[in-house]
Amino acid sequence: MDSYLIKSQDTYSPDPLGACDLLVVGEKIVRMGPDLGGLAEALRAPVIKAPGRVLPGLIDQHMHFIGGGDGDGPDARQPEIPFADIASSGITTAVGILGSEMEAKTLPVLLRRAQELDRLGLTTFIYSGAMEVPGPSLTQSIRSDIVLIDKVIGAKAALAERIYPNMDYAALAQMAGQLMQARSASGKASVLHMHVGSLPHALRDLRRLFDELAFPIEMAVPSHANRSPERTPLFHEMCDLARQGMVMDITCCLGPLDGLGTYGIDPVVAVQRALDAGVPLSNITLSGDTGVAVPGERGWRQVPPSILFRDLRRLVSEAGLGWHEALLPFTRTVARVLGLSTRKGTLQEAADADLILLDEADNIAAVLAGGRAVHDPKGVFKPV
Repeated sequence: MDSYLIKSQDTYSPDPLGACDLLVVGEKIVRMGPDLGGLAEALRAPVIKAPGRVLPGLIDQHMHFIGGGDGDGPDARQPEIPFADIASSGITTAVGILGSEMEAKTLPVLLRRAQELDRLGLTTFIYSGAMEVPGPSLTQSIRSDIVLIDKVIGAKAALAERIYPNMDYAALAQMAGQLMQARSASGKASVLHMHVGSLPHALRDLRRLFDELAFPIEMAVPSHANRSPERTPLFHEMCDLARQGMVMDITCCLGPLDGLGTYGIDPVVAVQRALDAGVPLSNITLSGDTGVAVPGERGWRQVPPSILFRDLRRLVSEAGLGWHEALLPFTRTVARVLGLSTRKGTLQEAADADLILLDEADNIAAVLAGGRAVHDPKGVFKPV
């Protein structure tokens, strides 16, 4: 069982803690405080001096483990995301999701890839369902997937999407009912995670779930909030519901930096606009849509996991947020949505030892996931 004493002069839980020692034993942070050298010596734990800031590991709740891009044709079809690409980006927890293809890329394949990533050191979950409603399941239903399979944490559906229009509200309502039953039976968050397209009716059917079924607002996470207002009223509707307590998920790759400027608002600009519209920062998350295809210099390229850390830094450097604020949409808020607040998205005693160590230039120097050094190119965690 590995153990470390990490000495940091600038620690974020994501709350700013300043100088702090973190004692890691096995998979957990077991003690935090000003001077834990005596405990480390008793445990023979090596002392690691963090070169810069220490942050919680990031959470991506919308990742295509087995590749996306299928909706743009065979040339855009993307491969599995390598473990090293995820770990080196500071992502220690991720939720896998199916894209538009459900023939060759299936839930069993997604589940198997999640298991593989776990064995390499990450913490992974998956969503049952897919773009289509009713969607696929691993067992006899989405409800039983969540209740019986540890890794299934919720379900995906599409709204206002032209290739999966899902105009049968009754089918969506039945799915919502299954999620509420699964939440009660399993104790899991049982999230309804929605790909929202550009059709003009936007969140109409989601509002009906809230109004007609009393579907809990905290169980719904519509994604792609930053679609262009010139194409859809989605962003304004997202802000309206987020002011009422819903979490709106902004997609990092949906903007001009990734060749999608006519389709979406830059994610940092979208955060600023949402805050200006009165949305609490605690009701905003950012996810990568990692693994899908976006236009590249020679056709298509895959959205890399590093896009999350890129936009975390941009929230600090361009939007003027403090690190403690910029971290929330990637850590604590996502953990709350997924029902993982005691374990993930935080640096606190008894939480999983998921940490990012930055260097003096605020680049990622090393990553610890569940107490394992999953990215350490300069040997920060190697005993001297």
